[in-house]
This record gives sequence, C-alpha cells and structure tokens, in this order.
Amino acid sequence: MMLAAILAMTAAGDYALKLASIRTAPFMTAFFLSGVVLYAGTAAGWIFLMQQYSLAHIAVLYSSTMILALTAIGYVGFGEVLSTRQMAGVIAALLAVYLMESDAG
Repeated sequence: MMLAAILAMTAAGDYALKLASIRTAPFMTAFFLSGVVLYAGTAAGWIFLMQQYSLAHIAVLYSSTMILALTAIGYVGFGEVLSTRQMAGVIAALLAVYLMESDAG
C-alpha cells in the first residue's frame, strides 16, 4: 500500500514538473512548487519502505511501475510516442519485475 502511495505521488510530481517545464518561467509556477512538495512526500515514504524491503526489491518494482506510469502519462497527457526501442525497454522492465518476484516467492 505504501509503495502504491509513493508511486502515485511521484507520478503526480512528475506530471506537475512536466507541466512546469513547458512554461517560459518553469521555476516560477505553481506546477513546479507542486512537484517539489510531492517529491518531498515520497522521500518520507521511502523511509518506511526501506525498513521492510530490500533496496533491490523496491528499486525494481518502483522503477518498472514508474516506467509504465510515466509512459502512459507522456502518451495520454502530452501526445508523446514510443519508438520500437523504447517499447522494448518497457518490456524489459516488466521482465525484471517478473524475475524479481519469482525469486522472492
């Protein structure tokens, strides 16, 4: 549950920072401030996760989920398109999750 909250906060922070980045003065926007606040919240969540799970386990789940979430946000929210090589990277991330989970079982 904590990982899901961290993922949601990070994705929302990334979305806010992407919105800030397309402005002429990105550091002077509410989007930038929102992104910073959301990122700070994720730092607190990481402390709790690190008490319960190995860094390798957290890293694979977090990274893979963020790849999928940010890919979806880029595609839906900003009209970004994936190349064939980028699609292969997404598949590799999912394979990493599978391998980590099958080893943990």
